[in-house]
Amino acid sequence: MAEDSEITVGYRREGEDIHHLLLGSDAVEDIRIDYSGIPSDQRGGTASKLLCAAALYCFASTLASALNARGARIESLTARAVARKGRDDYYRTKLQDIRIEVDVDLDQEDLPILEKCDKIMQRGCLITYSLTEGIEVEHAIRLSEPAESGTRVA
Repeated sequence: MAEDSEITVGYRREGEDIHHLLLGSDAVEDIRIDYSGIPSDQRGGTASKLLCAAALYCFASTLASALNARGARIESLTARAVARKGRDDYYRTKLQDIRIEVDVDLDQEDLPILEKCDKIMQRGCLITYSLTEGIEVEHAIRLSEPAESGTRVA
């Protein structure tokens, strides 16, 4: 079993329109979401797209690793994630499901490897099986300390 570890992502908001996701990754730049000039009725869906992107990246890269580990030579791999929204019993909007579609270009001789990896991927990857198993979420909200005086207003 893998050792428990923590993953930390930071968030910073500037005014009403700009949001930063601070990933702390050498491979992925921090993400800047800028709604400046975008009407409020067109701002929805960003979090859903980010969740789909995480699931898609995890699934596709895990599949590629499984194929490579078994000796398949991938010419190209393209994929997309399609999420459907719905409502739960409390009428909250939620993602009902995410469908991941992958196209892999490889030699005919590697088809048996692809079939084996397809069976392996039915169990999912870190993100997709974490979503289906459910993720416990806790939260804490604190009042920030004032930057200059160091005293809190109660």
